Amino acid sequence: MKNVHGVTLVLAAAFLSCAPFAAAAAEIERGQALYKAHCGGCHGESVHGRLKRQALDFEAVRGWVTRWNTNLKLQWDRDQVDDVAAYLNLTYYKYACPPSICKVVSSYPGSGGGAIETSIASR
Repeated sequence: MKNVHGVTLVLAAAFLSCAPFAAAAAEIERGQALYKAHCGGCHGESVHGRLKRQALDFEAVRGWVTRWNTNLKLQWDRDQVDDVAAYLNLTYYKYACPPSICKVVSSYPGSGGGAIETSIASR
């Protein structure tokens, strides 16, 4: 019986340590899905990879997402704008992301012990 509880505790601890990553990844996936559905047709990698970038930090990336949300009348809420901005930042820009929007996961298996900026903070 003791052994069963020990295994249960180990499995529970393993699940809980990965749960923030799994929940957070869904937000990045939502940002990716929104971007591909509404922006990807006109914006390719060349827009985000050009040398003379218009966005020079995370807030500027978020500003562009907000601007196009308004221009295209997408009616995304704050969380959706943050999801798309975080997706773009993680994929192309790699700027420092405010902890209020992104979270750092350092205990994720395979991270090599270093922190990995993965996604959006829980709301």
